[in-house]
Amino acid sequence: MFSPFPEKLWDRKMAAHLLDRAGFGGTPSEIDALVRMGPVKSVASFIQADDDSDLFTRPELLMPDQRFEYKRREKAALTEEDRQAVRKDLNKAEAASMLNLRLWWLNRMRYTAAPLQEKTTLFWHGHFATSNQKVNDPYLMWQQNDTLRRYALGKFPDMLKAMSRDPAMIRWLDLGQSRKDHPNENFAREIMELFSLGEGNYTERDIRESARAFTGYRINNETGQFHFQERDFDPGTKTFLDKTGNLTGDDIIDAIVAQPQCARFIGKKLWVFFVAENPPEATLSAVAELLLSNGYDIGATLQKIFSSSVFYSPKVVHHQIKSPVQWIMQTTKMLEIPLPDERVLENSLSVLGQVVFAPPNVKGWDGERSWISASSLLYRYNLAAYLLSGKARILGGGNTKTAVIPLEIIAPLSLRGSSDQLLDELAFRVFNYPLPIKDRATYLTYLEKHTTPYSDNVVRDLMQLMMSTPDYQLT
Repeated sequence: MFSPFPEKLWDRKMAAHLLDRAGFGGTPSEIDALVRMGPVKSVASFIQADDDSDLFTRPELLMPDQRFEYKRREKAALTEEDRQAVRKDLNKAEAASMLNLRLWWLNRMRYTAAPLQEKTTLFWHGHFATSNQKVNDPYLMWQQNDTLRRYALGKFPDMLKAMSRDPAMIRWLDLGQSRKDHPNENFAREIMELFSLGEGNYTERDIRESARAFTGYRINNETGQFHFQERDFDPGTKTFLDKTGNLTGDDIIDAIVAQPQCARFIGKKLWVFFVAENPPEATLSAVAELLLSNGYDIGATLQKIFSSSVFYSPKVVHHQIKSPVQWIMQTTKMLEIPLPDERVLENSLSVLGQVVFAPPNVKGWDGERSWISASSLLYRYNLAAYLLSGKARILGGGNTKTAVIPLEIIAPLSLRGSSDQLLDELAFRVFNYPLPIKDRATYLTYLEKHTTPYSDNVVRDLMQLMMSTPDYQLT
């Protein structure tokens, strides 16, 4: 199942595929650097990338003590008008914090030297699917994002335990309301249905008994940190998945990850996100076996997958629909420009259906074909035109401008005298694979209508033609 990909077949197309799936794409020079490294060292460079957290310090957020002070002022206000004024100021501070947090993470994805860590953080964000619309605290959302990143390529059981203590998750699934005389079953149900086993692989009794084990999990509102309220914990005997004893929340998680079904569930989600949808039974069994054998080591599992021949098969390469975040990251990297203006960026992700820190529901984003509709496809085409031209009116961006693409790098003058050379260079940059004969003929026909050396406008228009195709929506 995981036979290594032959080094003799390693080329620009395969290197680009790894760069796209293990990260957010890159430039031809970055692709060529991987070609020179070979498949083994290339995969290792993603798994063992240096930590660059010091380059992305925490964004400016409303801190717990500041929130506490707003609440104190509201309580002390003498009139309803004064209380409303305090609440208005708090809402304004929260909105600014949320925008700062989104821009911080999007820019981290765009510029990180550890792209697999960020890509896997995005995967876990969709898996645990916590939304600020209910949490209503950007600081708690930042803490969760930091937790996901720290455990992203580590052991899944450790991550699951950390997430059970995560303040944003505690608020998201009402775990803070759970006490021994009235256990709340929301988290107990979702940890099995959505996070580890899948529906139908546990009983209602398992839900009730595990809910008792997670009682006493609390948030300290003054610090925004987890704390365990022992007096609210149910210390009684519990039976869960045929295991009986004075079980704690960690005991419940240990019992869950010991189930082969958990490895199948997590393995399938990893495969669908990084490789291909609808994995066959043999694939699911192989990935599950791998996870069980390495203790759910996500980094080691991905290293095995990214090194395998099946990952580079024709049915996998360039067959995955780009998510909105992937589209924006990959496009700006390919064009060698920064992310667009924050208003355009926020509006684009909202229209395209992937606002980070706001998944649509507890199941996260559906992904794949759900990313594309007639309206979203048209918007992608218009967004490509905006990034290429900077014409903000296309997207209702007022007077905002995008960075000027470096055409002297993308299409140097040395290439503009030959339609074949220019097309080869641009096609690989845009699509990451050689053009089929029919598509090549179409683009050559366009170039033949213009004289050489081709102008900047001709280069931009040719790239826009390429980016306004169904093929560009794939990675």
